Amino acid sequence: MEKNNKFKKITNNYVRTLFLSYLVEGAEWTKPDGYPIIEKWMVADNPPKEAFQWDCRHEAIEPEITGMSFYCRDEKFTPILNNPRNYVDKLSKYECIIGLDASPYDNMPLAVQKSQIYTNLAITYFFGAQGLKVIPNIRLGNDKTIGMLDAIPKECLIAVGTNGFMRNIETRRIFRNQMAIVVDALRPTGIIVYGPAYDYVFQSAIDSAIPIYQYDSHTMKRNAEIHSRTRARKRKAKSNTKLEGECIEG
Repeated sequence: MEKNNKFKKITNNYVRTLFLSYLVEGAEWTKPDGYPIIEKWMVADNPPKEAFQWDCRHEAIEPEITGMSFYCRDEKFTPILNNPRNYVDKLSKYECIIGLDASPYDNMPLAVQKSQIYTNLAITYFFGAQGLKVIPNIRLGNDKTIGMLDAIPKECLIAVGTNGFMRNIETRRIFRNQMAIVVDALRPTGIIVYGPAYDYVFQSAIDSAIPIYQYDSHTMKRNAEIHSRTRARKRKAKSNTKLEGECIEG
């Protein structure tokens, strides 16, 4: 780790603004990737009672016990990516902020994956430095992005989003293997899981007796509501059929 104040020496206003250098002022950096390191004092000590995603923030009735996540389509939080400073006050009402989740898809060029990861870490660092409690989001691309774990403090809470990664056996296998690396490297005190939390995927955490705090995603809640309404309609139809039969017999 090393202090790097090169950003402060940039005098060209356009360049300084383009790279949002204020996000990482005072940060230490990983080697060799140069990611800003999230400091342990920034991280929330306890998991929130509730968790929501940014595009459904209107559903958060009690923000003071809510962890706000960004496990949604990237365009839904692009305004935050473009101007994080403008959202400090808006996010301060929540108990904690789960780190940004700009997508580093594993089929992207490696440089783009690392750029997305840098953005996530830089904005998370910035919010933490402003006094917001954060929970680092572990969002990896392919296996060549494992170095981002050097930017995460050991033995603290971390978060992952599983929506979209549990659809088939291969993506579950990849997620499971990456989680094993994460657990071994960070030894987290707990893992926030936004979305499904299958034992198979989190077996390494289970074997290490690491608590898993699972929160239903918006998609899971929506699907549960649809399933509940469908069952209610079937029960009603069955009841009506039974009543019609009794009327005929009478």
